[in-house]
Amino acid sequence: MRRATLILALTLLAAGCAKQGYPTGGPKDMAPPAAVGATPANATREFGAKQFYIEFDEYVVLKDATNNVLVSPPLKYKPEYTTKGKGIVVKLKDTLQSNTTYLFQFKDAIADFTEGNVLPSYEYVFSTGGQMDTMMMEGRVVDALTGKAWKETVTVAAYGSSDTSDTVATHVQPTLVTRCDKEGRFAFHYIPAGRYRIVAFEDANRNLRLDATEAAAWDSVWWAAADSIDSTAISTLLISAPDHRKQRVLKSEFAAPGLITIVTQLPMQAPVLAGEAMEWRLNPGRDTMRVWCMNAKCDSAVVTLTDEGLNDTLRLRYRQSTKKGNRGTGSSGLTQKDPLMKALCSGSTAYYDSLYIGFANPIAASDAKAVARVLNTKDSTRAEYPIVLDSSGMRARIQATLKSGETYSIRIADSLFTDIYGEMNDSLVFTLTPKDYGILILHLTVVGGQPLVVEVVDKNDTVVQRQPAVSSATLKFTHLPAGDYRIRAIYDNDSNGRWTPGNYRLQRQPEKIVYQGKTLQLREKWEMEEHWTLGERNAQSKVLIGGMKGKLDGIKSHTLTGGKN
Repeated sequence: MRRATLILALTLLAAGCAKQGYPTGGPKDMAPPAAVGATPANATREFGAKQFYIEFDEYVVLKDATNNVLVSPPLKYKPEYTTKGKGIVVKLKDTLQSNTTYLFQFKDAIADFTEGNVLPSYEYVFSTGGQMDTMMMEGRVVDALTGKAWKETVTVAAYGSSDTSDTVATHVQPTLVTRCDKEGRFAFHYIPAGRYRIVAFEDANRNLRLDATEAAAWDSVWWAAADSIDSTAISTLLISAPDHRKQRVLKSEFAAPGLITIVTQLPMQAPVLAGEAMEWRLNPGRDTMRVWCMNAKCDSAVVTLTDEGLNDTLRLRYRQSTKKGNRGTGSSGLTQKDPLMKALCSGSTAYYDSLYIGFANPIAASDAKAVARVLNTKDSTRAEYPIVLDSSGMRARIQATLKSGETYSIRIADSLFTDIYGEMNDSLVFTLTPKDYGILILHLTVVGGQPLVVEVVDKNDTVVQRQPAVSSATLKFTHLPAGDYRIRAIYDNDSNGRWTPGNYRLQRQPEKIVYQGKTLQLREKWEMEEHWTLGERNAQSKVLIGGMKGKLDGIKSHTLTGGKN
């Protein structure tokens, strides 16, 4: 019996040993720290301490508190932030104003010690007087071009009525300050009653001043603090980075003997080049000029380039580059040392695309009977199509009719084209398999005659195609790969053919943009038609302009519902 008991005990012991292991510890802590108290207490009146302490339910760390804690009204000397126990100590180094409510906004400045979970926002408020200010203002800042939250952290400043300058943000410390969240929303809490001018800007150097190169959004209408917030009256400010660039020559050099490259800061409008005998061409972006000296061995030149806002005399000398393969790229996509003729179409060319060939040097003469011989490798059918040189002399179009999904071999004979140096092209053979694209046809109705630029943008807000429009018209956007697109219209006030950002110093708001209110899903081989009316507010358009809701006698009243950030 004792032996049986001993065997049973050993068996149970062995079974217990086999099941040994470590506890899993439970699910990972994903909750940010929570404040459990403060000394002096939050919302203290008659505050006279030199520091305060905020305690949390777990140990915390500070994350760049100097930049991530905003104090409103701003202090001249930044406080000192340290951790102590399960809390943080804030030591004040400034003399506080009397009868003033101060708000400390901890924006992503606090995280728990163990997992690093960030507390998105925490506010500590006190008043140096017997009353606590309780008014508020709220709004939103979005990218003027896309309508989405700005990619960078945005500081929002409020200025009182003591300074009425239109450019107050460039030279005056704000009366109040806050910061946008990731969705572009901002809120001023615990502020005194009154009227304020609102300016939002990047403030990359955290000096609470709007510098010349910083993106900005502003409202010319004064905002009125309110004791409650109406969610239907939130105003949206449009932020954009100013364009302070001036036209100038960025680079001028000999890319090779007889070949000069000139690059400018802005697109050239109507350039004039004076100097030795030469030919020149602009790239599609009009900011790079390729110049061919008629003396192909020329290694020095003096030329004068004039254009809108530009009058430069350039003294150039060829210097042999030590870098291998440094030949420079021309406006045709070719270089001087490339073969004279090269295919510019790829294997994924749309079946209805025009097929182009490009030239390394401008073409002076071409055979009037120049053709491309095209072989369909699937059924061995052959055809000849004319080759037509364009006005730039840098490329030619093959007027071919092709089918999608089939493979073609294209041959071009030699000696059909002669460049400015008397050189003729070699023969060229290339293969391609055209693919299907989509077409978007937009029937645009415009109320009024203001110049417009209509753009098709992809899901990344990259402009795929654009066309000008002044009045009602039908616009056809071809060669669109399958994907999701949006249509937008720019009110082109300065008639420069593109969107112009705002400029705070000039008090010029960014040009207005209107988005069609839906995403278009285009597929291969599709021809999609859309109807859009511009010039009136309708349910199918989303207008990105600064909201003017709640305006009364020059004051913008904001009454949004909802709590603090």
